[in-house]
Amino acid sequence: MEKQKNGISIKKVNYIIAFVTFIISIILFVVTVMTSSIYNDVQKTTQDHINGEHDAQMMQEASDYLTEEVRSFAETGDLQYLNNYFNEVEVNHRREKALQELASLSTDTEIYNALVSALNESVDLMNREYYSMRLTAEAYGHDISKLPQQVQDVVLLDEDKDLSSNEKADKAREMVFDDIYHGKKEQISLNTHKCLEKLVQSIEQKRQETTTRFGVMINTQRVLIVLLILIVIAIIVITSSQVIIPLVNAIPEIRDDKPIPIRGASEFRFLAKTYNRIYEENKDKNAQLAYEASHDQLTGVYNRKGFERLMQKADFQAVALMLIDVDHFKSVNDNYGHEIGDKLLAKLSSTIKSVFRSADTLCRVGGDEFVLFMFKTGPQDKNLIRDRIEMLNKELSQASDDIPATSISVGVVFGNDQTGETLYKCADEALYYVKNNGRHGCAFFDDINKH
Repeated sequence: MEKQKNGISIKKVNYIIAFVTFIISIILFVVTVMTSSIYNDVQKTTQDHINGEHDAQMMQEASDYLTEEVRSFAETGDLQYLNNYFNEVEVNHRREKALQELASLSTDTEIYNALVSALNESVDLMNREYYSMRLTAEAYGHDISKLPQQVQDVVLLDEDKDLSSNEKADKAREMVFDDIYHGKKEQISLNTHKCLEKLVQSIEQKRQETTTRFGVMINTQRVLIVLLILIVIAIIVITSSQVIIPLVNAIPEIRDDKPIPIRGASEFRFLAKTYNRIYEENKDKNAQLAYEASHDQLTGVYNRKGFERLMQKADFQAVALMLIDVDHFKSVNDNYGHEIGDKLLAKLSSTIKSVFRSADTLCRVGGDEFVLFMFKTGPQDKNLIRDRIEMLNKELSQASDDIPATSISVGVVFGNDQTGETLYKCADEALYYVKNNGRHGCAFFDDINKH
């Protein structure tokens, strides 16, 4: 309840939002780096899959290539096939390269051993192929000393040495086409396929793991991005509701010179309260200045400026304007001093206000000269006015608090269609009449005007 009364602190809210945004940004950065790393792992796993398949296929292709070349040599006796065979074995080394590359791709010994078995089967098969090559070379009458060392080192069985050229050629072909050779080729193929199958399983497992992690990271990124969007929306809502809207609502009030509503954030409320306090102080000061500008400091009644304003806006259709003057006021100042004279004027103004109505307005227009406006009155109230003035003179005739006894002379005029200036002149004429006829009383302008 207290927080609602004082408003939330934009400063604190900004600190909290900045801290939360910083934390989320750090987490988002870390997650992005992790996502990038996982993505690279996915790419690497995919590439390893491709490379692993290539290595297994290369092992199979190299073995098949050797078979094709040795069979072609056995069929034709063309040394080119023999050279191709040994170029693969001694120069290209595709089987060995496939095994080395596979060892760098996977640490799974089962996969590696399957390809090693395929390679061992292929190497073991080469001894049979070398024997077939020796038989073929002798069958076609090739110079054995010019053949590769592996072929030279082959020692024929005694039973094969005595075979004719055609028989040697037939046996050479048989050795690379018979069931034994075919069985060994099948074994190589099985080991190669086993390697490929295990490799696919291993890499597929890795791919699934990395894909799952990648999905988790992507979802985490989405959540963090949504949180950042919500923070931005929260900033907009809080700023709008707590700062912008109160500020916009305050502008018309300021233009109209009014207090502004105390709403919004605590900082804005503080500014609003400060503005309103200064506004009230200035209003009071302006009211005081306006009061002082239009009121007499000594008596508290309207001064000359206030009188002039009344003359400009007063309704003179139903008003009695009385011009009041203290009799022999100069002698009071001369004999008793100005301080006593001021006290006399203060007593006079307070006595006038006590005798006449609260709606009647009194003005001090000169040193000892006062003007009293009696609104909503007319000639029918002459006796009432005359009685009130007699009451005044009776009160003033009694000395009190070092204030000497005195009296007043009053000139009265009733408003009709005249202007304020004309009424004042008429009241002054009536006052002059009283002063010339003994003072201490009142005269009505319409009465003296009849004589």
